[in-house]
Amino acid sequence: LNLEVALLLIEFNQVLVITIGVLIAFGIMLLSSRYLLNITIDHFIKRLLQDPYPENLSEMYNVFSKVGIQNILETDLRASSGKPLERPFGSPNHFSRWEQLLLNPVYLTRAPLNESVGVDTKVVIGPQAQRPLEIGLPIMITGMCYGISLSQKAKLALAKGANAVETATNTGVGPFLPAERQATKRLTIQYHRGWWGKDEATLRQADMIEIQFGYGALGPVPLDLRPENISPEFARFLDLKPGQPLTYPAAFPRIDDAQALAKLVTYLRDLTGGVPIGLKFGATQYLEKELAVFIKADLDFITIDGAEAGIYFGPPTLADDLGLPTLSALCRAVNFLEKQRLPRKPSLLISGGFFTPGQVLKALALGADAVNIGTIACISLSHSQLSKVLPWEPPTELIYENGKYKNRLNVKIAARDLTNFLTSCQEEMVQALRCLGKNKVTDLQTTDMVALNLEVAQMTGVEFALTPKK
Repeated sequence: LNLEVALLLIEFNQVLVITIGVLIAFGIMLLSSRYLLNITIDHFIKRLLQDPYPENLSEMYNVFSKVGIQNILETDLRASSGKPLERPFGSPNHFSRWEQLLLNPVYLTRAPLNESVGVDTKVVIGPQAQRPLEIGLPIMITGMCYGISLSQKAKLALAKGANAVETATNTGVGPFLPAERQATKRLTIQYHRGWWGKDEATLRQADMIEIQFGYGALGPVPLDLRPENISPEFARFLDLKPGQPLTYPAAFPRIDDAQALAKLVTYLRDLTGGVPIGLKFGATQYLEKELAVFIKADLDFITIDGAEAGIYFGPPTLADDLGLPTLSALCRAVNFLEKQRLPRKPSLLISGGFFTPGQVLKALALGADAVNIGTIACISLSHSQLSKVLPWEPPTELIYENGKYKNRLNVKIAARDLTNFLTSCQEEMVQALRCLGKNKVTDLQTTDMVALNLEVAQMTGVEFALTPKK
């Protein structure tokens, strides 16, 4: 027994000695590291405060402040590749000053809407068409295509999420996906400038057709998708030969005037049995001149893409320096169309930089019939699945066709998240409409807002906040 106790004491002493040794070593390391760190920091601060400016590290602060972090990073990318950049999601600039418009709640001048009264958020696109399109809320998914941008899973999630709230999704310039058609009751098919996805069997399946002349973030730029940027799955889907690029012209080959456009509209209207036929183009300073040509084709709707619109990828120069801001484009289009007094006034759809339900309400009050969203819809698709790619890859790897982890996207979860986002927007719009004393989203008008900025007031026709209502 005494021997066992002695052995235990010896083992305990050994452990104690080792522990003390480790603690002493750690203490020495801590003290020395603090000492070395203090010396390093002192030396750095001394260099920072005493070195001449041209060789001082603080010069970088001046460069970053002057040029901007994003411009420096994009300069490095240009210097490395020598090719036009392919920046995702369009411009970071916010040209349209939606925050300078506020909604006007009512109290006794007009009663707010009681909770027992329902609020209608339904909108009809192309009401004079033989088969108008009714959507459950004034937000639709814009044209984002399979293959050139999004994966099949992402497209399917967009369709399912939009269908759950009774709104429409859009094929974009990609090929027609039967699974997308099956997932939604409201599908807009784009009649684009490419050669694919425009056969009559496909077009007959549309609930609405959008003739795509251009984008807000790209204009009518031609597309030349190199073979290395085409996924094997997408190449097989389009029956592309090995090494064959995908070309997309700047303009429709046989649509160069109002008469040719009118013939196409009539053809599509007859082919589909009267679904709404419209077109999409990027807003420019020539907006009214372009509209004057377009309206001669007897359209059911017009989609205007502002400069803030997103895109799969594109040169920053086109995204940052091309076109007309969404807010000014909307106001000018509304004014122009009202002056024409058309017997068949087309529905007006607007897109470009819409992220919140408040912005949507303001656009509707200014005269839009509905709003298209793209970037924010993609963000909502992937938000709860970001852990599958972060921190080593960006979220685009989860939803883009060329994304490394596109197969990790769970369609059911992504569709649910988009549905939740759209439902949340719808409910917030209902709450705002109650404050305004409105029971229909279609009843919104400019008198339901006030402008905080004189320039915005003049552009929108909304009363200036410093001037009391008469």
